[in-house]
Amino acid sequence: MRKPRLAVPLSLLPVLALTACGGGDDGPTTPAGPSTITISPASTMMTFIGQSRAFRATVRDAAGQNVTADVSWTSSDAAVFTVDASGTVTAVSNGSGQVTASTGGLTATAAVTVEQAPTVLLVRSGGDQEGTGGSALPNAIVVQVTDQGGAGVSGVVVSFAPGEGAGSVNPQNGVSDANGEVSTEWTLGGGRFGSQSLRVSIEQGAATVVNARAVPESPIPDLAIEGGLRLSRDDPSSLETVDVSLQVANLGNAATPAVFPLTLSVDGTVLETFELDELSAEERVNLTYTLGPFDAGSHEIAFVLDAAGEIDEWTDENNSASELVSVANQDVISVALTDTVSREISADSADLLLFQLQVDETVNEVLTIRLAGGSGDADLFLNYGQRPVDQFDYKCLSTTPTTNEVCQTAPTRAGVYHVAIHAFTDFGPTTMTITVGDEPLEDYDIDLVFVSNGTSSQDEIVEEAVELWESVIVAGVGDIDFSDNPVSAGVCGEGSPVIGDVVNDIRLFVTIDSIDGVGGVLGQASPCHVRVIPFLDDRVAGVITGRILLDEADVAVLESRGTLAATVVHEIAHVLGFGTIWSDFGLLINPSVGGSASADTHFKGPLTIAAFDAAGGNGYTGGARVPVHSGGERGVADGHWRQSVFGNELMTPFILPSGAVLSAITIESLADLGLSVNLDEAEDYRLPGSSASAMDRIRGPVVDLSGDIPDTPIILVDVKGGPKRVVYRR
Repeated sequence: MRKPRLAVPLSLLPVLALTACGGGDDGPTTPAGPSTITISPASTMMTFIGQSRAFRATVRDAAGQNVTADVSWTSSDAAVFTVDASGTVTAVSNGSGQVTASTGGLTATAAVTVEQAPTVLLVRSGGDQEGTGGSALPNAIVVQVTDQGGAGVSGVVVSFAPGEGAGSVNPQNGVSDANGEVSTEWTLGGGRFGSQSLRVSIEQGAATVVNARAVPESPIPDLAIEGGLRLSRDDPSSLETVDVSLQVANLGNAATPAVFPLTLSVDGTVLETFELDELSAEERVNLTYTLGPFDAGSHEIAFVLDAAGEIDEWTDENNSASELVSVANQDVISVALTDTVSREISADSADLLLFQLQVDETVNEVLTIRLAGGSGDADLFLNYGQRPVDQFDYKCLSTTPTTNEVCQTAPTRAGVYHVAIHAFTDFGPTTMTITVGDEPLEDYDIDLVFVSNGTSSQDEIVEEAVELWESVIVAGVGDIDFSDNPVSAGVCGEGSPVIGDVVNDIRLFVTIDSIDGVGGVLGQASPCHVRVIPFLDDRVAGVITGRILLDEADVAVLESRGTLAATVVHEIAHVLGFGTIWSDFGLLINPSVGGSASADTHFKGPLTIAAFDAAGGNGYTGGARVPVHSGGERGVADGHWRQSVFGNELMTPFILPSGAVLSAITIESLADLGLSVNLDEAEDYRLPGSSASAMDRIRGPVVDLSGDIPDTPIILVDVKGGPKRVVYRR
């Protein structure tokens, strides 16, 4: 039940209010205001001149509550430290004192100590002098001990210790003066010439080195091999040579004899003595010698200058250099076009078996190397041309968990193939079979998906361009199953559908739609997803999805002029990796985008260079091969062949009225990306020679594709479609 409210007569309200203000039993109210002041921290130690520390003053009333008050700060000794209006103290010199905070008659103090810590040793003068060996240097060595702020520290013991054969000093120890400086006289060693060193240190840990150059009283040369030997590789096979480079120098102050000897030995046996020409004082010469092949095993390669010691020089300690090479056995296998080669092999865990396949002529057939049978785990690697330093740089990597491995490539090229078989575990007996043309290749499939169709005739042109590339690329590169890692709609271009199934070998999304009418953006093309090999640090292994966007208005014009087919073939090449993933394979050299617009950008794929030479490029003098369009402009530079050199080749930035040629150069560039190709699809092509003037004589409209590589990200995915990282390509 609710209780009734108590009614209070209005006449009593003022009285009640007055009573409430009277304080009652609580007594009188304490006046507000500062009662105490404290400083934090209570003390500080500063270790270098110029160092600052902030103090904070806290003012409270009698009830212990913080109150706001004006606080003034003072230093007890401004020669030791200063303090500003905010309570920040700054070290001035060694000493101690107090910082005081004051307000309304209240004060508080904190202790301040400045004690420099010696942390740095600097050479102020006397470094890098030249003097006669066995004599004192002309100038004293002066060093300075400083604190962290760079101010000199006095009273620190400094020690001077000459290196081996570097003479003596006087004094060996000194105490830093008011500026932190100490000096000593250095007498150079007389038993050796050239660089000598003096170590300077303090007990607190800081140290530095002073260098000087000792020369003989009468000028003489000093032969030296600088920087040791540099090998083209330190693991050659028993069939390979090694390039050994070295720099021979005269470090002395007089010329060498007109001719002097350089002796080469292997495993302690002298193989040859070379006669080198005179070197003047401080002159150097770079030399390279090709050695080998060597028998399997470990070998020491050594070079010695003046091995008989007939030349009077500063020292002979720098006259020799040596390196070890570890040579693996490699067997030669001659591959005939109609024969099948079989070998039974076995190996212990971690062994590496090397074979060199020698092919006499190029045929447009598939080369197959297959391992089968036996127990254990063998991994197979295949590469054309040079033997890679790293086995995972081979173009074909077959690494199943058994001995059943296969590598296939096309065409079969004249020259040398390298086969490496790595024993992941003990394996064998296993049969290695090598054939040419007898085994079929899995087709390369381009799964064409129209996001937005053009006319039926335009769609047919796109389909025919896809079929052309399926005939150029003749071997599948493997499936990617996106079922566990589906790709959202729109990721591979606006309107692209979800990808949640198996893609084999590449899926191409094509959109023919309105962009900006005739003469604006014609189209763009790029990969969307690229395969990587996760256990090889996400090494790129080829494109898995890509997209092409074409303006329907421009497409209609191109179709009427007969240049739509070449345009679509060009754009599909970009999706396949031409100009879009070159950097990931380390094949694009000296790019101009983000660098110099005048850069000599070039593509260094060895198969592409050979095709360029065969098309008339062996006499090219305009720079490095193969020349890539530069200029620094995004969307065109670093992703096309150089127009002024290639003229009407398909993959220049402009398709000429005379048409565009799909050359072996472009096809081989895809082979350098690891794809197997059919060279019979290449059209006849020769470099146009004086192409700059030829370009000036063009009559008729060209197709400008100079902005067709968009600045869009490329997603790297593993074998299950899982995203690894995103690369912003251009």
